[in-house]
Amino acid sequence: MSSEEGFCPIPGTEIKLAYKVLSPTSSRPVVMLSNSLSSSYDYLWTEFIDHFRDKYTIVLYDQRFHGKSPLVDGFDYFGKGNSYQDFTNDVIVLLDHLGIASLHAFVGLSMGATTALFLKAKYPTRVGYIVAASSALRSPPRPAPGQVDAFGERLDFARANGMKALAPKTMERWFPGESGASFLKAHPEREAQLLQMLETTPVEGMGAAIRAIQDYDLTPALEDINTRGHGRQVLLFAGLLDGPVMRETMVMKVIGGTNLEMYGDCGHMVNIQQSANFNERVADFLD
Repeated sequence: MSSEEGFCPIPGTEIKLAYKVLSPTSSRPVVMLSNSLSSSYDYLWTEFIDHFRDKYTIVLYDQRFHGKSPLVDGFDYFGKGNSYQDFTNDVIVLLDHLGIASLHAFVGLSMGATTALFLKAKYPTRVGYIVAASSALRSPPRPAPGQVDAFGERLDFARANGMKALAPKTMERWFPGESGASFLKAHPEREAQLLQMLETTPVEGMGAAIRAIQDYDLTPALEDINTRGHGRQVLLFAGLLDGPVMRETMVMKVIGGTNLEMYGDCGHMVNIQQSANFNERVADFLD
């Protein structure tokens, strides 16, 4: 399978995004994949790529300060951090860098799914179909004075103890319950890959991205998608064991007039834990 790799500079900054294009050719529709927090393209989409690489040109990229996208000097990682406006605009910069006028589809998981929905609302002519898995509707409620939210607690733990110490806790959230434990036991190579991915994510990258997660609301974007009649081009996914995300996804379907697919005995990582069902449903949706 042929591929091209490189770095895309973000204008006006020292930031560069690492990317990889699989099966680059002008004759195929283009699908872009967007990762979750503390993830990289090396390991997050293995099953998806195996399923779709013979049909689409697939563009992978690492968000700011994740995976192969390097840290930069002087960035305020734990203060201002990043925003979803940054993440959304980065996609357009990368598309322009690669000379891609429009995408057949943009597929995102968690943080990448939130980016996908903002992208569809803000740049509807640059993307056709949206697949958004495991995105919450909005940021967690602001904590009371003197407290921190769940993401803040995770970041504080990682800064104090290291990303390697946080990785097993993240895996428990990603693959909850007996079904999650059973899946990981049956797939030890995937478990090892995902742990390595989490352990090697810079805490600075996690911290900068958490600032975006702590300050967003998809409601206006979903309303805009619905008003334009674009909801039929959006497919949401959620796992029934994914707590508030599962419940919020049902609300998102109503606001956006979108499609929705839900899986029982599955947590956050629906593209991995339910990969066969996920890929078959996506294939039907994109045809």
